[in-house]
Amino acid sequence: MSYKKNANANRDALFGGAASKGPAPKCRSTNAAATQSTAAPTVSTASAASRGYQARSATAKPRISEEVKAAKMKEAEDYKKKASKAMERGFFTSPDPVAASTFYKRAADCYQVAQEPRLERLFRVQSGECNMTVQAWASAASDFTRAAELLLESDEDLDVEQLRRDASDMYKKAAEAWTQMGETAKAAETQIKAALSIVGNTNMNGDTSVMISKDALTALEEAVEAFVPDLFNPYARYRQTGRSAFITENETVETASPQSIQLAESHIATRSYSHEPLQQVVHMLVQQGEYPSALYAAGAASTLLERDGVSTLSLGRAYCTETILMLAQGDPVGAEERFLNRHCQNTPYLSSRECKLSEELFRAIKIRDGDALEEARDPAGSNRAALANLHESLRTLVTELRLSGVARKKLPGDEVHSKKKPSKSTSSAEKEKATKSEAPKAPETSLNDLLKQKTGYENDADEHAVQNTENLQDELDALNFEDDEASLEDDDIDLR
Repeated sequence: MSYKKNANANRDALFGGAASKGPAPKCRSTNAAATQSTAAPTVSTASAASRGYQARSATAKPRISEEVKAAKMKEAEDYKKKASKAMERGFFTSPDPVAASTFYKRAADCYQVAQEPRLERLFRVQSGECNMTVQAWASAASDFTRAAELLLESDEDLDVEQLRRDASDMYKKAAEAWTQMGETAKAAETQIKAALSIVGNTNMNGDTSVMISKDALTALEEAVEAFVPDLFNPYARYRQTGRSAFITENETVETASPQSIQLAESHIATRSYSHEPLQQVVHMLVQQGEYPSALYAAGAASTLLERDGVSTLSLGRAYCTETILMLAQGDPVGAEERFLNRHCQNTPYLSSRECKLSEELFRAIKIRDGDALEEARDPAGSNRAALANLHESLRTLVTELRLSGVARKKLPGDEVHSKKKPSKSTSSAEKEKATKSEAPKAPETSLNDLLKQKTGYENDADEHAVQNTENLQDELDALNFEDDEASLEDDDIDLR
């Protein structure tokens, strides 16, 4: 049976013999162009379905007609009047935020169809406020999230920084709604969005010319703690701003009380794939050179993967990320300690490619072996697979690691110190260089000649020479502490 007959048989079994009736009769058309235009969508639809999932592209929205826009604007005005009437207080009536939130949401939907983002944003905020009043947390979070997205996509002639701050406030309100609902993971992810909205697209694209502000860094680290409290983060001491919200003023991360530990454990995000927003933050911070904060976020991501219990490849990459970040801060001893005491306790990690890469990197830096370091991070070497699995920002950071000090970009004059002896075989250029006449050596000088040479400090000594020798003698006599030569007896002098 051919492929087509088999497909027809399957279609008959699924749809009750629809395929056995044969193809539908073709309609005769006098316009050939119309036939081609009607057949084109079928081909494009089939090809699009065969390509699988594709991310949405930011294409321009099709414009609607003026009649449709006017109708939607009129409908939105009707919903606006109904919402205002629902919130009025009368002698026998009280405000009804439930009905008002519904009317505000419908008005916002009408403005969305009419392509009026500013009006849509205003009514989304009104709907969210009403939902917060009646404790409809999920609807409120959805409204505030949509309002924040509209603020970030706005093309109004307003202050960009102010728009980012307003969007961050909307995301924070959405995070508060998710927290009230008990969705810790969704609240933490929304806080990440709030922090990234302050950072802006410029920093997200890796533009290091604009530094991350302190407010943005504070928001990022607070969002990281929303996923994993500092009491369970192995790199909590690398946090640069603020302090943990789960400890009191008299406590530290090391001396937390059992009540604080229990409270922090109940706030750990346990949703699947919760580590992905944290890794996005790590990569952005690495691009900006904020290695301590990046290590703090990487510790939270690895903690979530460890508590998952089933992650292997992702956990191995997270461990390798931690090692690279510690080496980037110039701490090979700490990297080795974490590698032995924490990473190697995970059995699958010992046989991974990332384990080999991490060990070779910190050992090469610890013993100051430049050749071993270059061999470990060679893109065509034995660690090419492990390097390819890392993010682009981490691969760039590996190339910037140094034998001493923090990581920095290589300059044209930088050279790698090598412990290997130069090989005996030399190239033609080296041979030509060796054949050139060497510079004449300076003649050896004797000790007497060196004593006769002047250093250039003689003039300074002459300028500061003591003019009055009597004052100098008085100062020297004062050092005897009023003991003259008469006070010395012959018996006190040992002549042996």
